[in-house]
Amino acid sequence: MNVFKKESTVIKYITPDKKFILSGVVTLLFSVVIKLISNFFSIIPDNVFISLDKLSSISNGFNFASIIIFVLGIILIVVGIILCFKLPETVRIACMVKKSLFIYEYGNPLGLKENEVLPSVKCKSVGNGIFTITISAVSSSVEELEKISSNISSCLNKKHKQYAVTQTTTDLAFNEVVFKIEDVTIDRSLYIDNVEDLKPDEPTKLIVADGTYIDLTTSGSILVAGKTRSGKTTGIISILTQILLMGRDNYNSKICIIDPKQAELSRLPHVVSLDENGEATEILNAIKDFATTIVKRQKFLNDLSVQHGDAVKWWDAGFKPSFLFVDEYVACRTLFPKKASKTTSDYSLSNFDSLIKRIVTMGASAGCFCIISIAEASVEEGGLPSMIKSAMTTKLLFKPTLTEGRLIWSSEKLKDFNTGRVYNAGDAWFSSTDGIHDDVSFVHFPVMRFKVYKELGRLLNDYYK
Repeated sequence: MNVFKKESTVIKYITPDKKFILSGVVTLLFSVVIKLISNFFSIIPDNVFISLDKLSSISNGFNFASIIIFVLGIILIVVGIILCFKLPETVRIACMVKKSLFIYEYGNPLGLKENEVLPSVKCKSVGNGIFTITISAVSSSVEELEKISSNISSCLNKKHKQYAVTQTTTDLAFNEVVFKIEDVTIDRSLYIDNVEDLKPDEPTKLIVADGTYIDLTTSGSILVAGKTRSGKTTGIISILTQILLMGRDNYNSKICIIDPKQAELSRLPHVVSLDENGEATEILNAIKDFATTIVKRQKFLNDLSVQHGDAVKWWDAGFKPSFLFVDEYVACRTLFPKKASKTTSDYSLSNFDSLIKRIVTMGASAGCFCIISIAEASVEEGGLPSMIKSAMTTKLLFKPTLTEGRLIWSSEKLKDFNTGRVYNAGDAWFSSTDGIHDDVSFVHFPVMRFKVYKELGRLLNDYYK
């Protein structure tokens, strides 16, 4: 069992390749010493105590031993050199972390005491240049372990100097803490030249970036926040384009786009905007219609479940995902009076909010989702109702800042983010309740190098043919 010792040196935690090379060098030096001893016996004159034959025999024995030890030293060095090229990155990373945490001269960030049991450090590759470092809570609590993310980031050097901790997760039993590290300089963006290349391989997985998906089987509606020119609308269009490329199903699937600002989106076919008199009656009717399809789709699933004797999921029934996108949600809410008039009993803010809440909270089981876009991550009066914010299980913040991020996620989830990083349009923080992206991570949405609005209009026409 490894215990903490203040006198422990860096040599204890060097990588195996360096240990082999160092051992080989020491062995070679030892062989030289044996050779010198052999030479010493060969020049000792004959005397009464040791005969010349015995001296010669001893000299030959030491000479033979020096050759064996020399060969062993060469073998150790060769093995070390081979390991320099073959040693897994996970071993190197684990050694760097151990050296940073367990060598007293490095600051003892865990506050370990003499003879305390050292926590285990395991590194695992999860693919795509991303690693996880798992540290057990033995002598240190998980709370203490969660604070060392900066130590881990700073101890990574040489080939891994661009790596840093991007997520910290504690297991449910509070037995260990997992640190996700990745090269923060790698561009994982997708560059799309042809709109057809955005078509998903599976109808339940919407691609966000290389290796990152929104899994519709485990997540629900999507909250998207970001100021003007943050790339927010373009990111949402990349999601809608993927849905449109799948085509419609035979179970009332819809793509409903609401543009209350009468901006670029409103010029596209099948996009709902303000009435000629500036009111939002058509918007409310479109949302009602979308909510009605949820009921119909759910009824069909319920009937199938009765027939099969077990619950049937929407993707197993052959449903395609159905989406309602409300652009500039806060501005849309201001279009409705707080109270309905006698002539329009349902034209009110309360009815609008009620419909949105119903879609967000009940739609996912029928494959119906809502994308809500807001300019600022505010939950104050006139902003995004807190209940809806809580119900949105996939969250995105474009060109993020910590101030805005804390209005969407807890400060604990954002503790590993570099506040000095400069974010560009299309850069976002992302989380989704799919068991993989529950913690906040950095993503960049696909860069679409084609005429985005033209293709979106064409796809909308094709979808509703």
